[in-house]
This record gives sequence, structure tokens and C-alpha cells, in this order.
Amino acid sequence: MATPDPLIRGIDRILIHTQDVERVFARFRHEFGLPIAWPLADCGLLVSGGLYTGNMTVEIGRFTGLGLPGTWFYGLGFAPWQPTWEMVEGLSSRKILHASPLTLHYESPFVMQSTLTFLRDFLDGQPNTAFWLGRGNTRVGRALSSLRTWMAGTEAGSKTFSMLLGSSLVFICDNHSNPHQARINELRATWRETGRHGPYGITGIAGVDIEVSNDLGCWKRLLDRPDLNADSIHSFGTGPLLRFHPGEENRLLGIEFACADLPSVTQQLRDQRSLVSADEKRVTLSPGRMDGLTIGFSQSPTTSLDTT
Repeated sequence: MATPDPLIRGIDRILIHTQDVERVFARFRHEFGLPIAWPLADCGLLVSGGLYTGNMTVEIGRFTGLGLPGTWFYGLGFAPWQPTWEMVEGLSSRKILHASPLTLHYESPFVMQSTLTFLRDFLDGQPNTAFWLGRGNTRVGRALSSLRTWMAGTEAGSKTFSMLLGSSLVFICDNHSNPHQARINELRATWRETGRHGPYGITGIAGVDIEVSNDLGCWKRLLDRPDLNADSIHSFGTGPLLRFHPGEENRLLGIEFACADLPSVTQQLRDQRSLVSADEKRVTLSPGRMDGLTIGFSQSPTTSLDTT
């Protein structure tokens, strides 16, 4: 049997959901010294801003009408190898359950469009059953995709859509607006020249951590990794690692920044009394400092963390 073409290029973004978007966005930018990928903007369904980390984006946002309190790692977005509808056919062939794609449009401060294809059964707290109606590259699937996109651009439609959401999302994000991609390319070039960023000397994101309790069947099919288990680390070749941890839930645990000088970061956090744990390979920032989020640091490897 021929090996299918890979679906996933790497991790595109992690989405932090919070009701206090402005404050958390500003806090993240100040704490880590990250450049803005796009400033806070309203696309109807989602108010969000993005911060560039060198090899992926941290998006901080709030879904219209989703009144869940707190701040947490809500969503994980992957970058596809192929355009949306070709990728959808790949999902169908792998028997990965998914919703019809939805395109979000940001018109200000610059045009940005992202088509999101949400994946089912990856994390706990997923959207309810009605959210998943219609899938595949079919006439019905494309019609529902157009309807979802229209709904997401209206106030009433956005609120209706948000009523179907749960407390987590996994999605594939096809970024296809030239101004946005030009901005990311500009940031990537500047990042490479600078080498390290912010008070912690960040060089990129080393990994995204996920707790898993099920049989990982959907992850195996998505990543083309039949050998995957609850202790696996998945590499995309470049960019952040995807690291699995056994547990009682299926949820996003946190992120780990790579930094140029881990001992220096350790001392900074110790002096600020913001250190939870530390060893030779990793230190963890006090969750109370960042609204309960688990964020770690590790020494940057000698190889590049850039994505291409």
C-alpha cells in the first residue's frame, strides 16, 4: 500500500482563550518581548491578536458569545501541506472526523484570511454534535463551509456558532492572505537576524505539551505515526515538537520556550520569586504570573528552530 502524502507541515499556532483579551495580550507581549504578528482585531466570530515566537504564533483571543471564565490553552492549530480542500480529502481518506472548513476574514488593520478545519475527538471539551454536521469535499460540505463562513461574519451568526463551542479545539489553519503572509515573512527574517528576543532571550518555542488518556488513534492517523504512544515526542522536522504525556484527560498542558541562556533565565525567575521548578534541562514559570498558564523554558539547541 502506498504511503499517503503527509497532511501536517507543523504547528501554526496555539490559541489562548480569555475574556480579558486586551490585558492578556499586553501582558504576554511585555513579559516575553514578542513581536506582534497581528494586532488585536475583530473578525466577528473571534477577537484576537497574534504574537510571533520565531517558529509559530501565540494567538490570544475571545470567541463572541463564549462566556467561559478564565484563561487557558484553548486550541491547537496545525499548518497543512496542501490547500484546504485537498487537505480535507486527506482527512477523509484517513477517517479523521472533521467539520466543514470555515474562513475568518480580518479587514483591519490589514487584510487577513485563514481557513480553519476543525478536527473531532482529539481533546476533551470539544464542540457539540451540531457543530460537526457536514464534512468532506462534497457539494454539501462546500455549501456548509460557505454558510459557516457567512455566519462567522455576522453578529447573530457568530453568537449562534459560539453556542456550539466547548472548551477546546484542534484545527488545521490554511493562511492564504498575502498581507498576513508577508508580515510573517518579515518577522521571520528579523527574528533570524536578532537571534534572541525579550528579557528571557527567547529563540523560539521548543515544544507544545499535550496530556492524553485515550488510544491516540486519531493522532496516529493525523500524524501518520502508527507507533505513537502516550509518551511520544513527534517532530515535524522543523519548528516546535509535539510532546505527549499520559494522564486522565485529553488537553493542552502548556508550551515551552527555547532560550539562549537557560542558567540566566533560571536566575532571573529565582530573583523574581517566579520559579516553580528547575533542573538542568527545564525551568517552569509560576502559573500565577501568567493567569494560571503553564509555561516553561529550556536551553535552545544548536540547530535552528525556524520553520520554513
